[in-house]
Amino acid sequence: MTQSPPTDSRRVIRIGTRKSPLALWQSRHVAALIEAAWPDVRCELHHVVTQGDMRIDRPLPEIGGKGLFTAELEEQLRQGQIDLAVHSLKDLPVEDAPGLTVGAIPAREDVRDVLIAPQGMTLATLPAGAVVGTSSLRRQAQILAARPDLVVKPIRGNVGTRLRKVAEGEYNAAVMAAAGLMRLGLTDSIAEWLDEDVMLPAPGQGALGIQCRADDPAILELLAPLDDAAARLTAQCERQLLWALGGGCSAPIGAAAYWDAETETLRLAVRVATVDGRHVFAVDVSTTGQDIASVVAQAVDQLLADGTQRALVRPADSGPLAGKRVVVTRAADQARELGDLLAAAGAQPIFLPLIRIEPIIDQAAEQTAVADALADLAQFDWLVFTSTNAVDIFLRQCHQLGRPLSATIDNLPRIAAVGPATRDALIKHGLPVDAMPDEYVGAAIPDALGDLKGMSILLPRSARGGAALPKRLVALGARVVDLPIYTTISTQPSAKAQQGLAGGVDAITFASGSAVQAWLEAVAVNPALGRDAEGAAIVCIGPSTAQVAQEAGLRVDVAAPEHTLAGMVDALAAYYEEIGNQQESRERA
Repeated sequence: MTQSPPTDSRRVIRIGTRKSPLALWQSRHVAALIEAAWPDVRCELHHVVTQGDMRIDRPLPEIGGKGLFTAELEEQLRQGQIDLAVHSLKDLPVEDAPGLTVGAIPAREDVRDVLIAPQGMTLATLPAGAVVGTSSLRRQAQILAARPDLVVKPIRGNVGTRLRKVAEGEYNAAVMAAAGLMRLGLTDSIAEWLDEDVMLPAPGQGALGIQCRADDPAILELLAPLDDAAARLTAQCERQLLWALGGGCSAPIGAAAYWDAETETLRLAVRVATVDGRHVFAVDVSTTGQDIASVVAQAVDQLLADGTQRALVRPADSGPLAGKRVVVTRAADQARELGDLLAAAGAQPIFLPLIRIEPIIDQAAEQTAVADALADLAQFDWLVFTSTNAVDIFLRQCHQLGRPLSATIDNLPRIAAVGPATRDALIKHGLPVDAMPDEYVGAAIPDALGDLKGMSILLPRSARGGAALPKRLVALGARVVDLPIYTTISTQPSAKAQQGLAGGVDAITFASGSAVQAWLEAVAVNPALGRDAEGAAIVCIGPSTAQVAQEAGLRVDVAAPEHTLAGMVDALAAYYEEIGNQQESRERA
């Protein structure tokens, strides 16, 4: 008689990970640490494909920054689909994502950068004009500071891909983090270990950040034995410095903190350079004890006194929005993408969150409505999404109600998305998109759905959504279940956020009509906001938002032809280019 295999009764912890060899190594390493600390726990890896993995044709700062490697993992954490996500800490924004926290930072690997080149070559001995690959502005700035005669070009791909590009001669050399090569056993590829006086690493380099839900005490307890006090201290010191200087993925800031336990001294070395390497600002400060605030304040004060702001602003020829101060009014947890796109175009984003997105599943009537719709999804011919918020919140609610759409994918209605961002949000959750209008506005959705006579449509969306779309769908013969699943709430900007406007504002961006209304409410309460932004260009993501602004009496200068965040940035760049052309014509006349 054949016996059944014994049942594994250990508690299962789901770890979200990207599929690259390095990401898998890091996640398996964390899984081993957890299982060693907790013998009654078993870890499972759940693979997630991020936008950063898919978009490898352009440098990170041009396509939205490091958040492209984390957003999908963070959303699965919020939805409860995974318990942990493992990241290279330098890829995580300094501020915790809403609802999430870094539960542990394990012992740190070597923080240095290294040169990948034919053996025997060093940064000093590379021939003039040699092409060095890196997509990091920090590395570019420090390479050119040491060797202005070299050519720096972007390089993307995983560790193996970048090594291959150097080996095949596409690049003469590349600069990479030592930690990744050490973890993958590829240190034989290293031609030179770059010392601190040549190349300071990125804040957090060499450290892993284990991200989890902030309100999950059981997981936080599970991670406690993995947290390394020295790694957390030094990484937090470097990341606090980054935050204090206002830096992110696109800022050329190098920093390395060191803790000497014997002398109880915390040292912080910082180097900021212009991206062309011509101007370098460096400080080296220390303090007794673990006073991060003190050592960071010393460093920032010295850097600002030396004029380091010049290195934190892109050169005038480095982007179509160079030097422009542009206000981002999106919700705090959604502002990062637009801010990174603006920074990539050379602008200085000023974050002034005026709204927050509030799910309404906690209201009994709405929860019942969602549950009723999910109980008989087969009754619907179409499931229509008009925003990324609707996608993320609806799928989260489905999961909370025990009916994840991914589990019933073969029986789903056809799915329509209002535009590329909403389509991408659905795809990242593994859902197909059957229709998308040519014009990315809600009013155009019916034109993409074909004959609607007798069709049944589920429309999960904002409680503040207008009546135009459901009315048109009904007029075309459809039965519509209009399902409010979230609302947008206006918020007053903090005093700190308002201070960002004090230096003058060139443009204000609005990605929704709700943001326009929130701006008007904020100005009514605090007229100084309006005075600080007087004369600023009003930029709207599309005609619907522009209509709200115009009806409120605002002058709309830019309404993006492509109704996406990237389209809004491109339209603003075109607006300033046209102003420049007109001014040049007047001067010639």
